[in-house]
Amino acid sequence: MRPVPAPFLDRAFALEVIQRTVERRSIATIVQEVTTRLPAPAQTLVFGGVLRNSVLSEILHKPFPVRDLDFVVFGLATDEELYRAFALEQPRRNSFGGAKLSVSGITVDVWRAELELRIAGQPPQVTNIEDFLKCVTLTTDAVLYDPPTATLYEQGFLNAMSQRMIDLGADSLWVSPWKPYHLAHLAYVHRLTGFRISDRARACAREAASQPVIEEAVQYLESRGKCTNPRAAVVSVLNKM
Repeated sequence: MRPVPAPFLDRAFALEVIQRTVERRSIATIVQEVTTRLPAPAQTLVFGGVLRNSVLSEILHKPFPVRDLDFVVFGLATDEELYRAFALEQPRRNSFGGAKLSVSGITVDVWRAELELRIAGQPPQVTNIEDFLKCVTLTTDAVLYDPPTATLYEQGFLNAMSQRMIDLGADSLWVSPWKPYHLAHLAYVHRLTGFRISDRARACAREAASQPVIEEAVQYLESRGKCTNPRAAVVSVLNKM
């Protein structure tokens, strides 16, 4: 399949690109293992950078290696159920309350959907896919893939990729103690993609950016090796017009 210009990106194209990525031999085994571990009514979907970067790779004509995988679980009542399901992998708690584990040598993070609502400043109540995607920090990440049904869910993701613009999720609020994470993530995605930042996203970043928040965002990026010169990445989000 030939890469197409971003303005012509549609759901079918994004779905095909994402399917190709998650069906690679090295990734497919992990996806199968994680998404089948929890029985119905729980539903485990692929989330995060692997989906975003699959599409980015096509529209920017640039390879993005898969270093980790993220999954989100709907219909699970407690974190304890999640940890029990992956007990053999000896999961530890990641920075935001999800389960971090290693599957076939790849780092995997698994979250209950309600956690994203809490990070987005919303009540951590039972949620549906649409509500979840509206709460994702940035529209460039507001996408989920369900492997058993080959279904793509998105809220603003296709528009973000087509317009090459980073916006906030419709229901994403930057509240403490998550402000440094949101700022760091915006800086990282901006550096990764080179996309424009929406007026709303930039205004939110500037409003949140006290000096302690800036320092913590820089430290977060430094600790994870997310990008070169983290301080410059954060400052560019706040200053560039």
